[in-house]
Amino acid sequence: MAFAYGEVWLRPLEGGLEWTASPDDVEPVPLSESLSPLVAEANRRSVEPL
Repeated sequence: MAFAYGEVWLRPLEGGLEWTASPDDVEPVPLSESLSPLVAEANRRSVEPL
C-alpha cells in the first residue's frame, strides 16, 4: 500500500484493517498470485444482474 516512516503499510486485497511491517520482513507477491483474486472479483461482478 505504502512505504512511510521506515515501515511498509499493508492492507488485504479485499480491504480491511491496515498493518505495518519492517521492509526486511516483506517480499513482493508474484504477479500471477496478486492478479488471481482481482480477476476472480472482476469475473464475479461481470455476471451479477444490474
